[in-house]
This record gives sequence, structure tokens and C-alpha cells, in this order.
Amino acid sequence: MEGDFLQAIGDVYYYQVKMEEALSIYKKALKIYRKTLGPESAKVGYALTSIGSALKEQGKCEKAMEKYEEALAMRRDALGAEHPVVAETLYYMAICKEKSGDHGGAVECVREAHRIFTVSGLL
Repeated sequence: MEGDFLQAIGDVYYYQVKMEEALSIYKKALKIYRKTLGPESAKVGYALTSIGSALKEQGKCEKAMEKYEEALAMRRDALGAEHPVVAETLYYMAICKEKSGDHGGAVECVREAHRIFTVSGLL
């Protein structure tokens, strides 16, 4: 539960565009999730995605992609490859790839996200 509270506080900082503060809190949440829920839990993937998003907002797309890729693998393992949360992660990766100039990679991620959303009945 402490990790969830920290995650929510990090989100407040994120929406206030205070990325350093958000990153600091997200990293604390990540540490707690890993310790209490195990390194492969879906919440670890959630925290990694949040860290990636804050890094992306800082223009650190390479570091953000590392977090997104780690989160994607965990979310696929924990929730299944067709889960909408997996599609969400792919969407965030597409934004980062686009910002980095990898237009082809961005299109691939968006197509896969769209496929998952369609299969899951959300589109």
C-alpha cells in the first residue's frame, strides 16, 4: 500500500511538471514494489512505466525506452501479451520513438497497441 501512495504522489508531481520530484518518488515506489511484491509484479511494471514517462518528458528518450522495455516485458509476463496495459506501454514507447526520430519503430508500436486494443474489445 505504501508503494501505491508514493506512486500517487509521484503522479501529482508529474502533472505539475515537476519531473525530478516525480522521478524521485517513482523510484521509491519501485523499490517498495520490488521488495514487497517481488521483482516481476505488474506494479513493478507500472512504476517502471511511470519512470519512463517522466524521463521522456525530460527529453531523455533513450533512458525512457530502457524503462519502457523492462516494463513491457514484465507486464507481458504478469498480465499476458494481449492485456490493454501492454498496449498502453507500447503506445508510450511509440511516442518516445517518434521523439527520437525512429518513425518506423513508432509505427510498429502503435500498430501493435492498436491490435491489442482491438482484440481486447476496447476499440
